[in-house]
Amino acid sequence: MNNLSLETAIIRHLSHEGRGVANLNGKTVFIQNALPNETVSFRYTRRHKNFDEGYAVEVLENTSPDRVEPKCPHTAICAGCSLQHLSTEAQLTLKENTLKEQFKHFAHTDITHLEPAIHAKAYHYRTKARLSVKDVIKKNKVLIGFHEHNGRYVADISSCAILPQDVGDKLHLLSKLVSELSVHSAIPQIEVSINADETALIIRHVQPLPLSDIEKIVAFAKHEGFSIYLHPSKQDKETRVTVAGFLSNATTDDTLPLIKLWPKNSPFLLHYNLPNEDSTLYFSPTEFTQINPAVNELMVAQALSWLSPNKGDRVLDLFCGIGNFTIPLARHCKEVIGVEGEVSMVARATDNAVHNHRNNAHFLAADLTQSISHLQLLNCTFDKILIDPPRSGALEVIERHFKAWQAKTIVYISCNPATLARDVGVLVNQLGYTLEKIGILDMFPQTGHVESMALLTRAR
Repeated sequence: MNNLSLETAIIRHLSHEGRGVANLNGKTVFIQNALPNETVSFRYTRRHKNFDEGYAVEVLENTSPDRVEPKCPHTAICAGCSLQHLSTEAQLTLKENTLKEQFKHFAHTDITHLEPAIHAKAYHYRTKARLSVKDVIKKNKVLIGFHEHNGRYVADISSCAILPQDVGDKLHLLSKLVSELSVHSAIPQIEVSINADETALIIRHVQPLPLSDIEKIVAFAKHEGFSIYLHPSKQDKETRVTVAGFLSNATTDDTLPLIKLWPKNSPFLLHYNLPNEDSTLYFSPTEFTQINPAVNELMVAQALSWLSPNKGDRVLDLFCGIGNFTIPLARHCKEVIGVEGEVSMVARATDNAVHNHRNNAHFLAADLTQSISHLQLLNCTFDKILIDPPRSGALEVIERHFKAWQAKTIVYISCNPATLARDVGVLVNQLGYTLEKIGILDMFPQTGHVESMALLTRAR
């Protein structure tokens, strides 16, 4: 690093995503790896019209008491996580303060009390990840990992501290494997998907895999204990023929473009358990599931506790996915209806209901950003609603339908405190609900992502 390229800044506070905020020459600079009140030496990483970005390379004065030593040697370049320099307690405080500030801004209300944060282990928690793959000729190396902080390049890393160790400590071995394949430049992504007892790698490839490459992949899987799925392009029938010849009766799913290459003749679907609810949820490795199973288990338990379903309740679960909340809810209520936009996820959720013997769980495919008045099962009232929308929130379905449904209790789970605050503002100010409880769920330790849960009630 050329010291002439370094600048000095005093950090005033943290942004919502955990970057230090400074002001230089009348311009705001967001500085990664910097904490409040520290004087840091930093280098610019990006310049914009209204603000700049940088990375702190050294603390010159007033080291923050919240600063800790990162466990990963790649934090300076890898953007897979961004808060390893901040203690766990301070990370929770940052996320709680972000939630409070977003509610004040978007819901025009102050949160005076937060429920205790739900959290579990801070490292090696992430059971789902999409790792980029890049053959870098100048380095004579295949890079596998997350992108750099600048977002343009794949970070040159050999391990990852937020992935489970059985895969996070083997990225260098995975890189070596891919570099030895004849089509290594045609593999843009490897996805990680881990279930209760299986670590799966999904290899995305845009050219057919010859038999020699398949043999190398299987040998690697045997030696390192991985399950392997192939994700060829839709036009790639050659790989399927090759795999069929190499492993007779290769496991496939006709609804998805995946081939389970190894172990031979093993079940195609992965699964996770919710032992407190006597529930097992099955999923394809590329389908959405929560990335932090320990926090997910605690989240489901708290959601059911707050919603408090009883045997006479009709419950609605919106954006239900594969049934993460719906299947446990069905144990405690008269009927639960799950609604999800993706048809394949509805099919999976329906299968999960059958597997778990939840005959009172029903599922519908519907775009919840549009009117769903034509769906007969939804043309009635519900006692309680659980909603877990994407980052964009659920404004459309709330404004169109919540008044007619007349639910007395709502549990709203969100991965975006800004849209949560906006939507809760509508529920409180326009539909007469009261915000009873709210708290954060640390689903993504070492990152600035904030997951939250809110309980709202209303007298009918």
